Amino acid sequence: MDQTNHQPDIKRIFGNIALIFVAVFLPGIEWSLFGWVQLFLPILVFVFLVKYGTFVGSRFILSGAGLALLVGLFTQPIDVLLFSLSLIPAGYVLARSALQGDSPAVSGLKGAATLAACWGLLIAGIGVVTGNSPYNAILTTLNSGIDSVVKEYSQNEQIAPDTAIMLEATLEQMKVVVPIILPAMFLSCAMFSTWFTMVLGNRLAQKYAGREVWPRYRFWQLPDKLIWLGILSAFMAFLPLGPLKGVAVNILILLSVLYCIQGFAVCVFFMNKWNVPILLRSFIYVMIALQSLGTIMLLMIGVADTWLNFRKLNVPDTESKEDSQDE
Repeated sequence: MDQTNHQPDIKRIFGNIALIFVAVFLPGIEWSLFGWVQLFLPILVFVFLVKYGTFVGSRFILSGAGLALLVGLFTQPIDVLLFSLSLIPAGYVLARSALQGDSPAVSGLKGAATLAACWGLLIAGIGVVTGNSPYNAILTTLNSGIDSVVKEYSQNEQIAPDTAIMLEATLEQMKVVVPIILPAMFLSCAMFSTWFTMVLGNRLAQKYAGREVWPRYRFWQLPDKLIWLGILSAFMAFLPLGPLKGVAVNILILLSVLYCIQGFAVCVFFMNKWNVPILLRSFIYVMIALQSLGTIMLLMIGVADTWLNFRKLNVPDTESKEDSQDE
C-alpha cells in the first residue's frame, strides 16, 4: 500500500518543486557546466517517491518538471530538455519496484530497461523530426575522427613505417568493431546510471525517509544462473554466426559491466568488514576505477563470487550480523 509517511509544509513543498525544476532546467542552460546535474535527477525522483509516496511525490515531480518544460521551451535547446525529462521514468520504475519488494537485481533490470527504452524513443523521435538520426551521427563522427587520426599518422614522418601501418590497421578495424558494440556501450550507460541511482538513492532514502528499500550495496548479488548466459554468449562469440555473433558480443560486454558491479560490491563488503579507514578506502576505490587492471580484477572477482561466494551470503543471518557490526 502506498502511503505518504512525511507530510511537507509549504516551505518544503516549494523547495521540493524547485529541486526538480533545477535538475531538469539547469543542464540546458550550459550543458558543459551543468550536465552532471542530470545524474541526480532520477535520484531525486526516487527519493521523493519513497519518502512522500507515489501520490504526493508525483505532484512534486510533475510540478517541477512541467514548470521546467514550460520555461525551457523558450530558453534552451529542446533536445537537452527532453533528455532530462527522459531520466524521470527510470526513477519512477525503480521506486515502484523497490516498494513492491523486488530484489536489487530485478529492480536494476527494470530501471535500466526503462531508461534505455526512453533514450531509444528520444533518439528515434529526434531522427524523425530532424531527419538526422543521432545514432547515425555518432557513427559518422567516430568514423570521421578515426579517418583524421589515420591521415595524421600517415603524414607524420617521425613515425616508423611499420608502426604507422600497424596503427592504421588497428584504427581501420575500430571502424568495423565500433558499430557492432555501440548498442552495448549505449546500454552500459543506462546500466551505470541505474546503478548509481540505486546505490545513492538507497542511502538517501535511509537518511531522509528513514527506510532502506534494498539491502546495503555490499550485499547485492546477481542471480547465479546468469553466468550461464555469459558462457553461452562467449561460445557463440567465437562461432561464425553472422548477426548472432554481434548479439553475443554485446551481451558479453553488458554482462562484464554487471559482474564488475558485483565485484565492486565484494570489495566494498570486505573494506567494511576489515574497517578500512574512509580516506584509504576512497583512494583504493578511485585507483580501481581509473586503472584498467582494476576493472579486470573487479570482473574476475564478480564472476568468481558466483561460485565461491566470498561473502557467504547464503549463510543464515549473515546480513544481520554484518549490519550489527557496522553499527
